[in-house]
Amino acid sequence: MIKRMVYTNDMEIQSLAIGSVADIGDVYKASPNSRVLAVQKEGPAFEEDVYQFEDFSIFSLKNPPPPPPLNVETFTYQNSPITVDNVRVIGVSTAGIFQTGGIEHIEALNYTKHFRILKDEP
Repeated sequence: MIKRMVYTNDMEIQSLAIGSVADIGDVYKASPNSRVLAVQKEGPAFEEDVYQFEDFSIFSLKNPPPPPPLNVETFTYQNSPITVDNVRVIGVSTAGIFQTGGIEHIEALNYTKHFRILKDEP
């Protein structure tokens, strides 16, 4: 893969979180991944380390095989730099990719278990 220069006038990313990637330039491979346990609990008390990834079967699933490559019609500018004027990104999260340039392979994976614990109503 040919590596090109990237010239940007202004780039603002407000939030990049949870296994996400921001790449500027050409990249051969990106493999962002995340495992998230999101617990929404009703009540004032917060308890740490109550839940473990091993407690939920979603986190022991085998990764699916990657899909076959797609044939996409593209334009190749082998000797030209990448020029970007202004970019504003509000957020990239949960194994997401923000890419300015080319990328050869992407293998992004996310497992999220989100649940609520509510008080019993009288």
